[in-house]
Amino acid sequence: MRVLVIPDIHGRTNWVALVADFLSTAQAADRVVFLGDYNDSFTVPDGVMLDNFIDVLLLKEREPERVVVLLGNHCFPYLFWPQFQCSGFRPTLAPALHLLFKQHSGFFQIAYQAGAYLFTHAGVSEMWLDVNRLAIRVLCGRYATTENVAAVLNQLLTSEEGRQRLWQVSGYNGGRDRVDGPLWVRPVHLRRGLLPGIIQVVGHTPMPGIVKEVDEVTQTGVLFTDCHDRRPEEVLLLEI
Repeated sequence: MRVLVIPDIHGRTNWVALVADFLSTAQAADRVVFLGDYNDSFTVPDGVMLDNFIDVLLLKEREPERVVVLLGNHCFPYLFWPQFQCSGFRPTLAPALHLLFKQHSGFFQIAYQAGAYLFTHAGVSEMWLDVNRLAIRVLCGRYATTENVAAVLNQLLTSEEGRQRLWQVSGYNGGRDRVDGPLWVRPVHLRRGLLPGIIQVVGHTPMPGIVKEVDEVTQTGVLFTDCHDRRPEEVLLLEI
């Protein structure tokens, strides 16, 4: 299978042509994975950003199997408005975005897993899993493993306590939690706690280009893909 990865779009429309071109030749098993953060641009006008997000929803509606839409830290404040807070929040768009997120909440997930690859917005660190190990066991009825980590993350999304765990923000990112969850962790901490046997694909932190840090022997590492501010034409296309 082939997987086209679309990192944080933040109102940008460059993804439209990239996805259309990919889907025109895609097979049933192929996937387009959006890594979250569809809104909260500091430059794109409200109307353009809203229409762009609607286009993502319409695409998912047309391609329910081949298109995967993940949640990012800039999605939670609208989906669960007014519970979570994040910089760049658009109060003028909040009612409309909240309605769209709620009406299409079944479209969204925290993680997607294919083979050795785990797709999330920011990444999953061993430190976060260690801190939340027992809570995950209680909330999900199982521990997180290499094989089920995506399913466990998506299960956490279904409960209030689970969402609080996913949203954890450490002092490094301006929060008060001990560790950063899958919506917030930055490369400096993700690199220190990579999950053995998993190649993570993440956005969240702007990069000058796609950065690959993978041990091919152990199938452990991370691919940083959020480079569209500087290189809007560069995308990650995986063969799995």
